[in-house]
Order: sequence, then structure tokens, then C-alpha cells
Amino acid sequence: MNKQILFGGIILFLICFSASVLAESAELKDTKIDYVPYRELVVNDPGVVYQIKIANIGTKEKTYEIIPSTDIIKEIGSYRVDPSYLVTVKAGEEETVYFYLAIEKAVSGRKTIPVEIKSGTSSTTLNLVARPIGRFQQTQATNIFAEIFKIVFSIVIIIILLMAMVLLFRRIRKKKEEKIEKDLGSDDEVQTYY
Repeated sequence: MNKQILFGGIILFLICFSASVLAESAELKDTKIDYVPYRELVVNDPGVVYQIKIANIGTKEKTYEIIPSTDIIKEIGSYRVDPSYLVTVKAGEEETVYFYLAIEKAVSGRKTIPVEIKSGTSSTTLNLVARPIGRFQQTQATNIFAEIFKIVFSIVIIIILLMAMVLLFRRIRKKKEEKIEKDLGSDDEVQTYY
């Protein structure tokens, strides 16, 4: 009898737990998210803006939390979310959230920024893509060529200076040898009497 009660209790617990999990995951199912995932980074622009529209198509008011991946953003610059990281949307209404990405560092290639939108215990992840165009890519290549040119130019200057020093020391040595020979040659002409 005790085994049946224990078994019945476990089944009842699992049914209640699965119902609550389904209710929680249904929170995001009653949500429609509309956004443009792709933006191009342009030189001398302060950054890009991603517009995220969150529509609550359910029957209850919901609060959504916007959580961007800060590790990837640190490679690019900084960010902010307007109007807030927490947005409350009434049933049947829509709110727009703006994700601002400020470009503060040179971007060498395409970056994907995961942004998690969470409501209760359920969530979904949006992958926002930022790709440099125009001079961003050329600047990277130009910087590499400029660095290589600086290194090669420095090596050439060092070699020229070393060769100039060797030639200068040879001339100085040759003049000293000529002076010694001249001094020795003048000693032969001098006659001494005892």
C-alpha cells in the first residue's frame, strides 16, 4: 500500500511539474518577435541599431528581459538597450526595443551577437549579425601593409647605417696607416751623427 501511495505521489508530482514547465514555456510561445538580424558597419559611423519588436499575442501581461552576450560585444565596443533591459508588454500589444551597438574597435570580420530574450523560465536567442563594409576591411589590410613596410624600411635603414660605419672606420684606419708610413718615411731621411 505504501508503495502505491509513493508511486502515485511521484506520478502526481511529475504531472504537476510538467504542467508548470509547459505553462512557463508557453509564455514565449505566445510571443512574436520581429527583427532585422543583419547590419553593416560603416567607417566613421558611431555604430548600428537593431530594432526588435516584441508582440504579446497571449492573454496575460508578460515581462521580457533582453540579455546580450557581453563577451562578443567587448571585442567590438559597447552597447545599450532602450528603453530598458526589462520590457513589460500587455496582452495583445507590441513594444519596440532598440539595441544600440557602438563601434569602438576595428572590426576584422563578421560578428554574431547572441541576444537572449527571456520571459519567466523560457527564452529564445536572436543572433544579430554585424559585418564591416568599405574601408573597415581596407583599413585592416592597409594597416598590415603599413606595418610590413615600416619593418622593411627600418631594416634597410639599419643596414645602410652599418655599411656607412664600416666604410668610415676603413677610411679612418687607412688615413692612420698612411700617416704612420709617412712618419716612418721621414725618419729615413733624417741623418743622425755620432
